[in-house]
Amino acid sequence: MSFPNIPNITPTISVTTAQTIPLLLSSIALEELALAHIMNAEAEKLQFVLGTLPTGTALSPAVVSLAELFAVDSSVQRTLRDVIKKEMLLEFKFENVLDLIGTLPPVISTFLFVSNREDNTIAIFDISTALSPLLVRKFGTGDFPGFLNGPTGLAITGNTLYVSNQFDSNVAIFDISFPPDPVHVGQFSTELSDPIGLAITGNTLYIANHGDSNGVAIYDISFPPSPLFVSKFSEEEFPGVLNSPTGLAITGNTLYVSNQFDDTVAIFDISSPAFPSLIGQVNDGNLSEPTGLAIAGNVLFVANQSDSTVERYDITLPGGPIHVGEFGAGELSGPQGLAIYPPSPIHPPNPCYVTNFNNSTVSIYDISLPTGPIRVRDFGAGILNGPIGLAVFTPPNPI
Repeated sequence: MSFPNIPNITPTISVTTAQTIPLLLSSIALEELALAHIMNAEAEKLQFVLGTLPTGTALSPAVVSLAELFAVDSSVQRTLRDVIKKEMLLEFKFENVLDLIGTLPPVISTFLFVSNREDNTIAIFDISTALSPLLVRKFGTGDFPGFLNGPTGLAITGNTLYVSNQFDSNVAIFDISFPPDPVHVGQFSTELSDPIGLAITGNTLYIANHGDSNGVAIYDISFPPSPLFVSKFSEEEFPGVLNSPTGLAITGNTLYVSNQFDDTVAIFDISSPAFPSLIGQVNDGNLSEPTGLAIAGNVLFVANQSDSTVERYDITLPGGPIHVGEFGAGELSGPQGLAIYPPSPIHPPNPCYVTNFNNSTVSIYDISLPTGPIRVRDFGAGILNGPIGLAVFTPPNPI
């Protein structure tokens, strides 16, 4: 007689620890539900024998003896003892799951702030799962009277959120150490005219002034609640270069400035933050009222409000962008703001968020595919109202 042949079984298990925990908790809940049904059935058994359960079925014999009652009671007790044993096992199982939860790294939430110019509010979404943003709250003039009026551009450094108020020509400052509950900590308006776009690098804040000044103001934010004016540059210093500057984006020592009303993007070297020098300009006929800007790697994204598209430029050579494509035609509606969330294991690679001013939504695109960005979904309908600015924030401490 030969020995049995045991096949080489090497199953591939693709369920992670984090995915296992809700499955185990669900199994405990289902077992508890089953035990509840058993206990309910035993209770109804006693009610039926005692004649207190309205079933329409008569007992036979009609009179139950005391011995028969004791027999039924003994049966119920045996069943409940088995239930109690099972409950003890479930308690051990639950304690093991709790221990398993303790081995996981802390959950760090990531938030998306969206400015709504038309109702003077800022919406906060939890985008820890980027495909399914969850509204955390909206705050506005009802929470901070007089501090938000036409909020447009957003920028974050550390735990500080800056919000440009286009209609008041100032910038509001909020402490977002606990993102669901921002605290107003300051306001400033010097040297501003219709501020919209904001960008930060190190301790320097740049503010695009869309109004008569046609320039960019520069502030030192070494002490975030109290910015200090450093300098500004405008069409006076750079004739024909700045015309209603709207969006700003920074990578390394290069600042990109979108000019909404002459369909260009100006490029400045900011190695010396207070004294930018012009190094290039995008004026290739692909732009149509460019507004929001964002950068991912060596690609510059430019939102075109007028034709509802987003252009992409290769900026490997910072001063000489090369047009590589566009997306959003027929899907976007008056795009204004852009924000790009770097890839991580818990969301799609490089989701790009685009505000749609005309229909008050935000579109999500997966921009990681070599074939080009793919629209994933829209969100915010019924919540947003004239969205413009976007800012992604991951708190340094778990929420």
